[in-house]
Amino acid sequence: MKLLIIGATGATGRETVSQALTQGHAVTALVRDCTKATFVPPVKKAVGDVLDVCSLEKALTGQEAVICSLGSAVSGPIKEMTLFSEGTRNLVAAMKSQGVSRLICITGIGAGNSKGHGPWYYNWLIQPLVLRGVYKDKTRQEEIVRGSGLVWTLVRPTILTNGGAKGVGAVQVFTQLAEIHVSKICRADVAAFCLRELADGRFQGQAPVITY
Repeated sequence: MKLLIIGATGATGRETVSQALTQGHAVTALVRDCTKATFVPPVKKAVGDVLDVCSLEKALTGQEAVICSLGSAVSGPIKEMTLFSEGTRNLVAAMKSQGVSRLICITGIGAGNSKGHGPWYYNWLIQPLVLRGVYKDKTRQEEIVRGSGLVWTLVRPTILTNGGAKGVGAVQVFTQLAEIHVSKICRADVAAFCLRELADGRFQGQAPVITY
């Protein structure tokens, strides 16, 4: 599949690029600066920015699907953020313009109705004190995806780690969150889950939380 990966230079994005290549996908990585992106052929590099619709349209030419792993710095308890929502609004518009319908968008535990379903220290310390602005905007991001008219899946990983992959068979998936409190998952298994979802579409139109 011809696949555009947004956020390809981040930790989860790099893992997704690597696994997508192994699976035989034709991968294009959206990068803001080619000189700082270390991808080598067969990965194609498309210079662009999610805040620039024209660059997104150019990067999407000929693509069949998008995995969005957009990241940002921490926001703290006061700073407001708009990168996720503005970038995703632009991405949706560009995908429609270029006739690309399949979107897998990685958000995280704490977005939308998943707020309060992480470990206690995450719910009461990390999210409100470190990630408040990030997750307010990720909630807006999810609303944009839900209303996009695209064929979408929102993937909500729990706390991300860099540990070795356990395999998708070890990943627990929750779409109903009542009484559920989740913990951690490694980036490699997040990437694997997204690529499996790209292949089988089991959670289209849903927002699964994934964890161990």
